[in-house]
Amino acid sequence: MNFSYLDYVDQELLPTIEIAWDISRVFHSDSDQHIAEFYQLARGAAEATEDLSGMERLNALCDNFYLHMGFSDAPEPVLGAKRVLLDRVIRLRTGMPVSLAILLQEVAAYAGLTLELIDFPGYPLLRFDDAGHSYFIDPINGEILAGEQVQGRFEDLTEDSLDFGWDMLEVADQKSLLVRYLSELKHAFINDLAFADALTVVHMILQLLPDDPYEIRDRGYVFEELDCQQAAVDDYQYFVEQCPDDPSAQLLRLQLETWATPTHTLH
Repeated sequence: MNFSYLDYVDQELLPTIEIAWDISRVFHSDSDQHIAEFYQLARGAAEATEDLSGMERLNALCDNFYLHMGFSDAPEPVLGAKRVLLDRVIRLRTGMPVSLAILLQEVAAYAGLTLELIDFPGYPLLRFDDAGHSYFIDPINGEILAGEQVQGRFEDLTEDSLDFGWDMLEVADQKSLLVRYLSELKHAFINDLAFADALTVVHMILQLLPDDPYEIRDRGYVFEELDCQQAAVDDYQYFVEQCPDDPSAQLLRLQLETWATPTHTLH
């Protein structure tokens, strides 16, 4: 299984948004109508703010995105794929932070503003550089934060277990961002019990991270849920061999031993 639009992610030859659209098209035949609706909204936002520049335009675009367009954070504690895939986020106007961040970045691009994605703990932030200063946008609600506020968030999230460094606010590379997005989508499909779709997403991630033992372990779990026991065995064995000291490896060893033990039927 190969997805051609993922072949050149290391070189970043395609815009991230175009790859995200293609991912949506894998799962929904009506994606293009929602994509077209989104670009109509983006053009309207650009026209409504064309007399503004810099921070004024950024503030106006955020107001437009969250108030006029009506985008918001997803309300459920456990999220399904409809809150991750961009076409469904557009249709429902709610989504996970990473999905909202990608859409807001594209709206800003239509208005001539460059927002960069930061691979921040918890969920990504967007960075806007203006007049020698960097500002950070929370994709959940459009709140604009100064660097000191972002540092405070980092310390709260990590509970001072990690030292903050300004290099953490550098732009995320496309591969890291897509792996994060696809990982959210994988877990969302698993939450939906849509294991065949989850398997497709794992194959996408493995195209970006070939032979990653943790993704192969997750593929084994999906195979197990799809009643493909031998495929699950192969993946679990690979993980146990590659990561023998991982806490989950011992549990998987026991499971593999159980599967290898023949069952006897009493008559």
